[in-house]
Amino acid sequence: MSEFSQTALFPSLPRTARGTAVVLGNTPVGDKVLYCNGTSVYTAPVNSLTNTEIYTEHSHQTTVAKTSPSGYYCASGDIHGNVRIWDTTQTTHILKTTIPVFSGPVKDIAWDSESKRIAAVGEGRERFGHVFLFDTGTSNGNLTGQARTMNSVDFKPSRPFRIISGSDDNTVAIFEGPPFKFKSTFGDHTKFVHSVRFNPDGSLFASTGGDGTIVLYNGADGAKVGVFEDDSLKGVAHSGSVYGLTWSPDGSKIASASADKTVKIWNVSTLKVEKTIVIGTRIEDQQLGIIWTKQALVSISANGFINFVNPELGSVDEVRYGHNKAITALTASTDGSTLYSADAEGHITSWETATGKSNRIFPEVHATMITGLKSTSNGNLFTVSWDDHLKVVPAGGSGVDSNKAVSNKLSSQPLGLAVSSDGSVAVAACYKHVAIYSQGKLTEVPINFNSSCVALSNDKQFVAVGGQDSKVHVYKLSGTSLSEVKTIVHAAEVTAVAFSNNGAFLVATDQSRKVIPYTVANNFEVAHTHSWTFHTAKVACVSWSPDNVRLATGSLDNSVIVWNMNKPSDHPIIIKGAHAMSSVNSVLWLNETTVVSAGQDSNIKFWNVPL
Repeated sequence: MSEFSQTALFPSLPRTARGTAVVLGNTPVGDKVLYCNGTSVYTAPVNSLTNTEIYTEHSHQTTVAKTSPSGYYCASGDIHGNVRIWDTTQTTHILKTTIPVFSGPVKDIAWDSESKRIAAVGEGRERFGHVFLFDTGTSNGNLTGQARTMNSVDFKPSRPFRIISGSDDNTVAIFEGPPFKFKSTFGDHTKFVHSVRFNPDGSLFASTGGDGTIVLYNGADGAKVGVFEDDSLKGVAHSGSVYGLTWSPDGSKIASASADKTVKIWNVSTLKVEKTIVIGTRIEDQQLGIIWTKQALVSISANGFINFVNPELGSVDEVRYGHNKAITALTASTDGSTLYSADAEGHITSWETATGKSNRIFPEVHATMITGLKSTSNGNLFTVSWDDHLKVVPAGGSGVDSNKAVSNKLSSQPLGLAVSSDGSVAVAACYKHVAIYSQGKLTEVPINFNSSCVALSNDKQFVAVGGQDSKVHVYKLSGTSLSEVKTIVHAAEVTAVAFSNNGAFLVATDQSRKVIPYTVANNFEVAHTHSWTFHTAKVACVSWSPDNVRLATGSLDNSVIVWNMNKPSDHPIIIKGAHAMSSVNSVLWLNETTVVSAGQDSNIKFWNVPL
């Protein structure tokens, strides 16, 4: 039996930037959707919230990924113009080849229907597009003829082959081949062209862009067939930029995604709108990408939310929430049924741990990085953030009600938060203070060092504050006053502190990779003499198992380590690369054998670590 196994993954959302299209990929059978965030490529199943696969071999930020029609390979691009072609059938994702296409970001990739040729377009110095053979990387023609960045590319799925592209020079171009050479451009758009796509049989293609229009062309020669019009708007399809279009699997309809915060379903034979789905009213509800697979119609909001649209009813069936920025804090409800995660932009997501169903807490509690998050037994949520506030979000509805959040101003920046399980006392470690919140009142105690983290014993007797002065300052807490009872010296800045649930131990971790437990009853002397330094970089977070026997730590070295107090000399369980290419920012125990970790990569992972 192996030491550990990953049991679930709550994946990152796609990375988004306002005013930039998000290009999605999908598998040939349509059961999975591909998107990018960080240096990773995500292959997310349409029918599972917890089984997303992550490809992490890119060394630069990824931009787009497309699976070959055969289903055996994926081509993914990055911001430095590299296209990596890798095997999708093995979990190791063996690299077939890397092609440096041009100097700037790859904006779109297309495979031909034989899975032999790849076209890639984007921003380059010498060229904006390239077409090559996937197995050798040799050129298969020339995609010149447009004067500025090319945003979108597609292969005609039937012979005679064509390639179409859309550019920032406001034109749509068509190329004939193989070998591919420029045939002509079409100037039907007055602004940037964001998306061009062939229908499934190659008889038609459509283009759309910043001018809000959608144009239909003949697939063989590019002759204009017509323009899609929404009768409520004059001569255009959307009242804002259109960032993506996609054909239904049978080719009878088109779906479009726009900055006007709608997804529209169009009838191709009449060129009229059939359904208008209003996603929301906030700026973040702008639609930046869309794909219609054989199993789902999926659109991406400007905040990264993944919307599953029902084209028949004209409604949204499901929204997947989460994060696309670094996760900075985790906490679980007392019964373990709900997990809360917070990120570097101040967003908080709640998750059903059993299913992976997610929800974003609205209105937002904070607008900047959240450094502490704690759920209490009565269902309240305590938070601290770089906006220098400690907030209490009361339980309400199906989770917490942020409309009723109680806000307390802190006089220096909070770096950590500890809360008693019943929520009667909260302690925030701030840059120049320790703030104690009790019975609705905030008391600030000045300190003569800069704090980095804080822990509170369950009996509310002791407060341990980790310092940037490489010391752990242990205080006795009475009411709202602190008296220092012990100073523990570390070799480097203290990064995390935690009391065991029974109050017997205090653990401290530091930048010199050490994990050191102390015995509370023995005047905080070291609990054992074994050197727990298996991490290869700064330890970032620590958590005690419910039975007080094991500890989990997460580190800048991408790994999670599980230590055993009863067997301190034994080799610990090391989950190497728990978050590939990413710091592990938060760990917690859901039960005796389940550790949850969250990282800089915006992913939350569940690990089974048997006793």
